[in-house]
Amino acid sequence: MNRRIIAYAFISLSLLLSVLFYGDALKGIFSKIQLATIVGMSAIASGVTGVVMSLASKRVANFEAIREYFQQGDTQEMIQNRGKIYDLENEKGNIDQTAAAEICGFFHFWGMMVSKGYLPIWIFKSSSGYSVVKLFYLLQPYIQERRMTTNKYYAEGFEQLAKKIKKKYKYEYLLEERRGEKEIE
Repeated sequence: MNRRIIAYAFISLSLLLSVLFYGDALKGIFSKIQLATIVGMSAIASGVTGVVMSLASKRVANFEAIREYFQQGDTQEMIQNRGKIYDLENEKGNIDQTAAAEICGFFHFWGMMVSKGYLPIWIFKSSSGYSVVKLFYLLQPYIQERRMTTNKYYAEGFEQLAKKIKKKYKYEYLLEERRGEKEIE
């Protein structure tokens, strides 16, 4: 961001200096050009600047989304919720409904953000991606139950996110191998 500001400052300074040093020559050029041409060139320059600025703001928005994802995912509550779900890997206990709902809601939201292009998929290349896949498979019975009883689209964004990560980064998690059970469909 600082480099861009410095570049804009240098461009502005160079334009100012060129007007100062070559002012008389520019007056001669502009006197020969009609006002409509000058307005047209200004409009084109303004449009190009707008496109460049919108691209820059989209990039800043992506980085804000990345920061927000990691900040929200590292709260004490989310760490505890993930721990409760990870405990299901070794035990065949009941799923903590609150922890499961918060994990599903969190990853459903971020899955929608990925599908809409607001959060880049590359942030899941790290251990975060493996965690998403693992949590999805651990929560699959809970998600299926919720889909059958209350909302057939429950945690759909979470599922899409887990599938995208699994496909793109080849992360596999097989609960049945860990427990010695048959595969969860």
